[in-house]
Amino acid sequence: MKSPQYLPRNAIIGGLALALALATVAPSAHANVFASNAKINGGMTNAAVAQGASVSISYILNEPASGGVTVNVLSGATAVRTISLASGGAGTVRGLNTVVWDGKDNSSNNVPGGNYSVSITAAATGYSGWTVTSDDNNDGNYSYYSFGIAVDRNTNSPYYGRVFVGNSSDNSTNGTSPLLGDYVGIQKLNADGSYADEGGFSTGGVAWYGGGFAPWKIRVSDDDQVYIMDDSASGDVYRFDPLLSTNSMLHVLRADNDGTASLTGMAVVGTGASTQLWMTDNNSYAFGGVGILKYAVTADGTCATNDTGTTVVGVGGSLDSAPFDVALDMTGNIYAVQNLVDSGDPAARVLAFPAYDPSTNGGAPETNATWAVGAGNDEYAGAHGLAVDPTGTYVAAACWGVFGASSYINGSTTVFYATNGAVVTNIDLDVSIPSKWTTNAALDPTHHLDTDCDWDAVGNLYYLDDWPGVWRAVSPPGSNQSTTVALPLVQVVASGQPLNITGITVSGGTVTIHFTAGSSDTAGGFVLLSASAAQGPYTPAAGAIITGSGGTFQATIPLSSTMQYYRIERSGTTVSLHITSLSVSGGMVTIDFTGSPSDSPSALTLLSSASANGSYSAAAGATIIQVSPGQFQATVPTNGPMQFYRIERLGTIPLHITNLGVAGGTVTINFTGSPSDSPSALTLLSSASANGSYSAAASASIIQVSPGQFQATVPTNGPMQFYRIGK
Repeated sequence: MKSPQYLPRNAIIGGLALALALATVAPSAHANVFASNAKINGGMTNAAVAQGASVSISYILNEPASGGVTVNVLSGATAVRTISLASGGAGTVRGLNTVVWDGKDNSSNNVPGGNYSVSITAAATGYSGWTVTSDDNNDGNYSYYSFGIAVDRNTNSPYYGRVFVGNSSDNSTNGTSPLLGDYVGIQKLNADGSYADEGGFSTGGVAWYGGGFAPWKIRVSDDDQVYIMDDSASGDVYRFDPLLSTNSMLHVLRADNDGTASLTGMAVVGTGASTQLWMTDNNSYAFGGVGILKYAVTADGTCATNDTGTTVVGVGGSLDSAPFDVALDMTGNIYAVQNLVDSGDPAARVLAFPAYDPSTNGGAPETNATWAVGAGNDEYAGAHGLAVDPTGTYVAAACWGVFGASSYINGSTTVFYATNGAVVTNIDLDVSIPSKWTTNAALDPTHHLDTDCDWDAVGNLYYLDDWPGVWRAVSPPGSNQSTTVALPLVQVVASGQPLNITGITVSGGTVTIHFTAGSSDTAGGFVLLSASAAQGPYTPAAGAIITGSGGTFQATIPLSSTMQYYRIERSGTTVSLHITSLSVSGGMVTIDFTGSPSDSPSALTLLSSASANGSYSAAAGATIIQVSPGQFQATVPTNGPMQFYRIERLGTIPLHITNLGVAGGTVTINFTGSPSDSPSALTLLSSASANGSYSAAASASIIQVSPGQFQATVPTNGPMQFYRIGK
């Protein structure tokens, strides 16, 4: 076990205050504004909608799109609808944005049935220098004492852009702190610093030691796996899914793999069974240190028993002390830092080594660096973290500085060119970054204690500053844009083309189900569901094959030994929630209902109202449990002589018009929705016929009467109008 490197948080270190936009050595521009968490109708799965129906497209921007946002709805590679949003307006702000597509093409015609993808292109005029774009005052940017930060760069993942930050020292005051960053474990955040949908904190089921040791370094592989070090155990490594769910935890590298090494740094290369862990042994050459090690994982994702790794870069050459952290670029070049805290130490602090090829090196470790910088330079002293950007252009090193009379000084993060080690810029040396954390603890805002860093997929730098206890995002200079393609598809169902089962036959141990759909539907757009009871729950039928075209299809499936009921649905269609029974006993209401096997009780809510058409709100004292996959039970204390109940998925409370009146040339429409709905996110639509084409009602206004209750007013228009409320 290594001693934690604590420091007094109340030490005051003087320094020169500088602006946050830093002068640089003319680097090439990278894209820095980007969209993530792209959802269709609030979900990450394909959304089936009726032809002409409106579709909600939401996404998170990591910073304001000062150059605007363009949303394209595409059929194949052809944009059928382009929605352009000017900077400063809705759809271009930092954080959550929502855009409504009305289901029409650029000629204002309803698009035909079929599958459509959505892309979001965010643009920025950029900054003149490397600029901090995050907000230290945001609670999500706070982490008390951290040594690991990582960003998910997988653009094909629903977790693209997610930031993972580990806190390794308890400051929760016996579990009473409201700040997630005070608890030992890992925060999960969106690119704007907001918390992940499923919750912003997890331990992954590991009882982390804390004490400044664990969790330690964090890295995310290209296939979305999150690797976290435990430095209290000489460098054990655990792997998790991006949710950090307990059942995904895998102990990858263990005590039998550590050997005599004291592992402090980690890089993850490759995916699946080809994943490699690159680790640094912080023991110096004089104490038997071995340098930089490479481990291969086995088919089950763990390192083989007693595999103590292969030394790739040895100590005693350019590594004249010991490596503290390691990173690799896309071509395999190796970068390392040495954690040297004595002022003027002549050893290099940041080094690069060529890609390792044992066939040309006689199987021996490398010893000679391609370049080595920072000898005697205290700005790079106390190097703790290292990361190379996805293009292999830049290397960033996060440093504590040298140890002074009572604390470390000269702490900062520096960006180097990966080709030769030349300095691009220093991010925060002596830069004043005041916040509520520095003010509340009377800390010098020009002092920094940087411990780790990482890059996102579009070239933004993220780093930890343990002096105030925050993580920051830094944008490189220059105008830029980036495009994110939403993972879910919009599946437009042609009007008047419902799914209709026309016949079922059983022959030779095979069930054949004939059904009809739209002429533009494809066989791959359907799923066959089965259940052992008519009321469900229904799940995808194993072994089902669906064929056909032109509106006529058939599904075949092996005959089951028990009676089965079947449904055909379009892929991505959300399984409806269905109340199957309700009973009252002993002052308690018990409601049984079915949903999707993937539904979680925590994602469901019981709503109640004193009248069937009233305003529904969360039922006080209600609890929901999962009886079995897809089957649930809600219990709630009785409330008054009569109550009406609904089950809804969180965030999906429907809009419901409760009454409509006309007086003095004005139509007044009262309706209910979610307490979290904002009037500015709602739209009144009108049409001259019930089944006509609905568009935004001219001169309509919507106000919030109370949480979940709204009122729309609009001038009368012609002898008859029909109205809808849309988001």
